[in-house]
Amino acid sequence: MKLRTKLVALSLLTLVLPWSAWKLLQELERFLRDSEQAALLASTRTMASAIPMEYSSRLLFLPADYVPVWDLKNLPALDGYSNDWPGAGEGRKFFSEDGQVVVRLLAGTHEGQLFVLFDVRVPASNDPARADRIHLLTRSPRGLFSFTINPSAPGPLQLHSDREDSGQIEGYWLEQENGYRVELALPSSVRNTDVSFLVGHETGAVGQSASVAGPLIDPDRPAWISLEAAWPGLSSWLHRSELDSARTWVVDGDGWVLADSGLDTVSEGQRGTQQTTWLQRLLYRGVAASRTALSEPWPDYPVQLDGDVVQQALAGEEAISWTQDLDTAVVWNTVAVPLSLQGEFQGAVIAQSTSDGLLLVTNQALGRLLFTTLAIAFGLAIGLWYFATRLSRRVRMLSAAVSQSMQDSVKPQALPLRDDRDELGELARNNQKLLRAVADYNQYLETLASKLSHELKTPLAITRSSLENLSSKGLDGESMQFLERAQEGVDRQFAIVRAMSEASRLEASIAVAEWETIDLGELLKRCVEGYRSVHPGRTLLTRIPKEDAPLKCAPDLLAQALDKLVDNAVSMSTDADEVTVGYGLSDAAYELFVRNTGSHLPEELQDRLFDSLVSLRDRPGPTPHLGLGLYIVRLVAEVHGGTANAQNLPNDQGVEFRICIPE
Repeated sequence: MKLRTKLVALSLLTLVLPWSAWKLLQELERFLRDSEQAALLASTRTMASAIPMEYSSRLLFLPADYVPVWDLKNLPALDGYSNDWPGAGEGRKFFSEDGQVVVRLLAGTHEGQLFVLFDVRVPASNDPARADRIHLLTRSPRGLFSFTINPSAPGPLQLHSDREDSGQIEGYWLEQENGYRVELALPSSVRNTDVSFLVGHETGAVGQSASVAGPLIDPDRPAWISLEAAWPGLSSWLHRSELDSARTWVVDGDGWVLADSGLDTVSEGQRGTQQTTWLQRLLYRGVAASRTALSEPWPDYPVQLDGDVVQQALAGEEAISWTQDLDTAVVWNTVAVPLSLQGEFQGAVIAQSTSDGLLLVTNQALGRLLFTTLAIAFGLAIGLWYFATRLSRRVRMLSAAVSQSMQDSVKPQALPLRDDRDELGELARNNQKLLRAVADYNQYLETLASKLSHELKTPLAITRSSLENLSSKGLDGESMQFLERAQEGVDRQFAIVRAMSEASRLEASIAVAEWETIDLGELLKRCVEGYRSVHPGRTLLTRIPKEDAPLKCAPDLLAQALDKLVDNAVSMSTDADEVTVGYGLSDAAYELFVRNTGSHLPEELQDRLFDSLVSLRDRPGPTPHLGLGLYIVRLVAEVHGGTANAQNLPNDQGVEFRICIPE
């Protein structure tokens, strides 16, 4: 993995910043929630303990059977529909013994007139003999009234009391898929009014199968249901005592709402009219996690409250609940505190804070925190990427300069970054020193041959003359044997000195070589013919194109370079191997090559083969090899403006040496 890639990958650690901001935001949301619910719970406890005596006593002595009577905001249209009534679908339930008939009773008042709504559910039946009826009794200071509702067909009702001169009532009978609904306007006010009724359902022959529901089982001894009007005084007290942006209810032991602080205590925005985007809702749900359940809002004017939080309070325990609307920014905090009167739980005080402030504050904080942390993370990532790119570019530049300087072993170039104060500057300065030392050492090795050849000639001549004089003396056989060995050693040393002198002379002759334009193919042919006579029994092949190859060069130098390459190929292979000499043209340059089979170059020495005094021969021969031949080849290539290189042939087929010379 590259250095830049590593640093960019390391920059991913900056994502810890948005993660920590997210955790901080969750803590902020939890703190806001705890503060709000603590304040609301403390307020609800205070109101539960401070309810005026007249209402707590009234709550204590509520009738055993009663139905709350609600103030209707508008005069209900007698059409059998419940859209004019608060708490549609609710009401006091009555069941028949067999469970076939279910009756819900709602009561309301508008401008002093009393209205009741019977919502009856009966088994579905296509029996034409089916008969449904309602027998209703009312008592009030005006007297006792009895009505029988048994219309021949659904529609408007005009009912007269079973007693003469007792007035009449209006209503409507509406058939439904699984029952019917009856809406009535009673000729009395709600004060001190009780009702009793009996709903009957018959199928088949008259009296054959009948189900009845209601308290009027015995006409002679009816069970009365009190109609309890709403407690406007307690509602006004709740309204005056209410916290801002919260709504409070007082319910009895069955969850019936006795008092309501009013819908006007909650602003329109807090009722859920303000819409949020799907992204805001998604983010808030992520912040709130599992602490906020999704729920439908309560009705604007509930008749009866239900749910876990209400049931828990009616059981005598304080309860807290957090819910959120499905489509808006509203978050509801609902608390319930039980009402204990004379050691018994008679009801509960329910308070609900409906505010989108918690969500909006969290969203605002979320936006600022995420924007800030993401901007910081993005900035750090860009900074690290820029730093990694610059560092990688500097390293590549230094590496390329070092590689270029290694090719010029005599006078290496000045490296970049030497004046920088960081670690790369120190590395560049150390590399400059190392390259200078290597260049000096190479220069010393290149001049070592001429120095040694000059210094060794005189002592070797003295040694040889002394050995010749000694051989003229009469020596015994063993002494003559040692003398011959010494002479062989001296002869070998003379050969070495002669080779070094030859290399020195060649280096000197390069500067004064004669240049002319020749046909490269003809030069190679003549040279190969000479090699065949020098190395009889060896297979020497040529690969020379038919086209003319004019080249301006120093022919003698090229011939000497080819001599060294062929001599090297012959010495590094056996008589069974082949040596191929040829040339090719590529990229406006002539490529002279000498290939031989049967040998292999070590990978670690391929770049040093053309240095002075470097030899790969591990087999001694009659002629000493000092590692100067390939060095001379490199000098010839460089004086022609070209290069010399060596490589192994594919599949270990042998070795190839090349001299590339521009046209």
